Amino acid sequence: MARLELDAGLSSVGAARRWAADEFLRGDGRVDDHELAVLELLVTETVSNALRHGRGPVSLELSRDLATGGVHVAVHDGEPSAPVLRDVDDHATGGRGVALVDQLAQSWGTDLQGAEGKTVWFDLVPLPAAA
Repeated sequence: MARLELDAGLSSVGAARRWAADEFLRGDGRVDDHELAVLELLVTETVSNALRHGRGPVSLELSRDLATGGVHVAVHDGEPSAPVLRDVDDHATGGRGVALVDQLAQSWGTDLQGAEGKTVWFDLVPLPAAA
């Protein structure tokens, strides 16, 4: 498992995305461009939400299952309330982050830790190889 502590402020989002991609690419070489793009998008969304709506400190953890190539991502912040899956209209300029995680991750959830905050996590598994 690798862990990154993030500075407050949205400028940390890009650093978190680059760090997660670098960690992902250190795996066993089975990297698909689509999977990498999904990882970067979902890290961007979860870290952005933690920095916008959470309380510090914010951290990002990434671990890989080398046998399957799957990846587990966890973002922790000090806000004890769970994120909300919203139904936003087509013209909304925000509010889609949790919906993207819900649609693109194989599984996701929130572990509430009371006054210690919460951890929002998601799992990605590799796409089956084309025949």
